[in-house]
Amino acid sequence: MKIRHAASFVFCILFALFSTGCVTTNIHKFRMSVSESPEVHGANTKQEPHSGAWRFSGNVNYNFDKNVNITENTSELKDLDEFMNDLAVLKRTKFQSAEYKMGGVDFSGKVDYLYKARGFVIGGGLGYNDGIISHLTIGANFSHFEFGSFIGVYGLHSDIEYWGETSEGSDGVSVTFKDHNDQTNVSVFAGMYAGLYFDKLFFNLSVSSYRPNPEMEGTDLSVPGIATVYLTTGYRLNRWFEVSVGGIATYIDAPNGYNGGVTSGISLYL
Repeated sequence: MKIRHAASFVFCILFALFSTGCVTTNIHKFRMSVSESPEVHGANTKQEPHSGAWRFSGNVNYNFDKNVNITENTSELKDLDEFMNDLAVLKRTKFQSAEYKMGGVDFSGKVDYLYKARGFVIGGGLGYNDGIISHLTIGANFSHFEFGSFIGVYGLHSDIEYWGETSEGSDGVSVTFKDHNDQTNVSVFAGMYAGLYFDKLFFNLSVSSYRPNPEMEGTDLSVPGIATVYLTTGYRLNRWFEVSVGGIATYIDAPNGYNGGVTSGISLYL
């Protein structure tokens, strides 16, 4: 009797799985706003050994308005659940058009702490630039130059809109849909920096990159990465304040994926 009941139970499960109608989702158009990768740099001056410094920074960034076509570089992420899901529901996402939307004026702010033990520097930061930024920094600081690397988490806040249609069941009835929402997707970002300084004048190079992680209609997407180069110069007004200006170059791993901009900022040291 137990064997018969078990066999009946398995048969019912298999029947329910394979008798379920197919669901096919086609995304006709997809657009999301993105930002340049965050900037991280060192102390902009020689730090004394066994000393620490807090820095409070505010920046205004302007990037040229641009829509980047990422249709050929976007795909659906695969995971271990896909096989089991396909037994019951066949779901595919197909893109006819996909774009990154970027550019305009952005305001950002960040708090950094840098500690120097002899030539070795460690630190971290927390800030906002179209989303929450947090990072750890490790590097070296000498008389006239410094360099280092960093890794952090970027919670990019994106404006997402998409159009498409869903067909369900054996009769293939299609239902069109349109959605427009705000979404925060968390990514890892990382990069390197280098700086030169002579008395109160300093020059910085910072390179960082990240890859957004959007989700749409229950589907996680693999989209192109974004890398940004910051080249800035600044002047330390006194012990507490400094100002800086510079250029921004952003590259997206897609055709015609280059964009440019400018940045300016002020920092307070404590």
